[in-house]
Amino acid sequence: MEAIEAVVEVVKANEELTATLDTYETWFESLVGKTLIITQVDKKKTRFITAAVEEFEEGEGWLARDVETDDVFEVTFEDFVEGRVWVERIATVPKREKRKVTFEDE
Repeated sequence: MEAIEAVVEVVKANEELTATLDTYETWFESLVGKTLIITQVDKKKTRFITAAVEEFEEGEGWLARDVETDDVFEVTFEDFVEGRVWVERIATVPKREKRKVTFEDE
């Protein structure tokens, strides 16, 4: 009976890991078409490159093309973790009500 319970536990853990893996893969693939900012450090100079993600290769990473020069860069998950690459986000300004200002007569 204990063996059956152990097998059931392993299957449950495997299903949870599979669901987590599917979530990550969906996120990885969703980056295709997005714009990335890639940093390149050369001695004391840091260059920021804007690149569009063209494809995701499972187990390898992403291929991104510089929007200005057409150079192709390979981006890995490690690049994101270490802060060398991030997804460009367009700033959204929250809508606020206009304040009403009244002047009192002096």
